[in-house]
Amino acid sequence: MTPSPLLPEPVHHLIAAATPVLRIHGVGGVAWTRNVARGSRIGPWRQGRFDVLDAAAWARGGACLYLVTAQDGGLRYVGISRNGLKHRWRTSPARSVADGTPLPERQLFHSQCWKHVEAEFAADAGARFEVRCLDAAALVQVLRGLDDPIRALATLADDGETVVMAVERWICNRASANLARWNVAMTARRPT
Repeated sequence: MTPSPLLPEPVHHLIAAATPVLRIHGVGGVAWTRNVARGSRIGPWRQGRFDVLDAAAWARGGACLYLVTAQDGGLRYVGISRNGLKHRWRTSPARSVADGTPLPERQLFHSQCWKHVEAEFAADAGARFEVRCLDAAALVQVLRGLDDPIRALATLADDGETVVMAVERWICNRASANLARWNVAMTARRPT
């Protein structure tokens, strides 16, 4: 997935340096709900068809920045985790909506992104998404190599959590149709 020319140059570098971890290539199958008592995250949801591209990166702990790119080159979502990518892009126990029985496989889920993933696949069955990840140390190295004022964030190298949060904020402050359009919390946009 080649980044869109409409993205800021530093974002191109971040995407290129990030490790591809998950590829989501479809939704469908049985409708499912999360195995939780209540709340907006219960569902119902559609099952994701995905490939794990780098299991070690998915399982690695620690502060990280993750980027959800699309086949059109846009960066749909930027997020952070204090504890590693698998804490945000997790597989959840699930139950069939039809009869409430537990499904044999855990289902891929992300609380902010999944409704957008489903909506884009409903509009275009050929949609594809990739979840890429930069741990804090790798992110600092990319920042140091940039010829852009954002490189100053590399001075936060001794605090991985802070540097990933600062870059997430920097991207969200520049949100557009091609950049972080699924992000809502830090962009002053209302959820769709």
